[in-house]
Amino acid sequence: MSSQPYPYTHSPSLSPLSTLSPQSLSTTSDPPIAHPMTSVLILRQQPHQPPSQSHPQQGTTITITTTQPPSIPPPQILLLRRSPTDSYPLKWETPGGSVDPTDPSILSAAARELHEEASLSNPHFHATVGMARSVNAQEAAQMGEWGIPPEKEDAKDVDLQGVVGLQTMKVTTFLETGNVWGKINFITTVDEGVSERVVTDPEEHTEWGWFTEDEVRRGRAWRRVDDDDGKVEMREKVLEFTSQAVWGSILESFRVGRELGIIV
Repeated sequence: MSSQPYPYTHSPSLSPLSTLSPQSLSTTSDPPIAHPMTSVLILRQQPHQPPSQSHPQQGTTITITTTQPPSIPPPQILLLRRSPTDSYPLKWETPGGSVDPTDPSILSAAARELHEEASLSNPHFHATVGMARSVNAQEAAQMGEWGIPPEKEDAKDVDLQGVVGLQTMKVTTFLETGNVWGKINFITTVDEGVSERVVTDPEEHTEWGWFTEDEVRRGRAWRRVDDDDGKVEMREKVLEFTSQAVWGSILESFRVGRELGIIV
């Protein structure tokens, strides 16, 4: 576990990222990465909703019938919506951000960003992922407007070099403001019961929510809304992401999360 104030745990495969300084990492990127970043992909398995139970009065006869077990609710990922006054206004993303010079390690930076952007602590980092192995062009074309157009982003996954035990780790690079940025995407979980305690800074993020893989893939989600008159209705929420690379890494996290047994 890391030192305070941003404690975390991690799988053994990520041990090098808990001790090495961010400045010691290098990749196959040419030109080299100018700005290292982290992205925290928090997955959760929705709990089963138990069937409602009746409580008969004493002396009555109860008939017990066997029914099919309830279907497993689909897993979800935490997404934040950027402030309307920030760059890429009202686009959706995962918690994360730039690695600071004072961060002792990449994992420390990820834990700090998660706490600063979502007020969540004690994450467990399981693995890293790149972008989706194959992004369906037709699905991507229906996703609306990206914060960074794909042709300008020029996103690609490159290999991390020079770190024993992390030869297979990918870093997603992209172009912004004429510089090469490198993002390490971490599949992450938090303790059960903590996932609804998200608090965001309204100057950075105006909204947050948990979304399924299907909702992310379609860029559409139906949510219950209570209006000022006390009426409840379902409204469609449009999910537009900061970039196609962000969208791809989110989809990839669901695939790898299932492979690791984190979600089903």
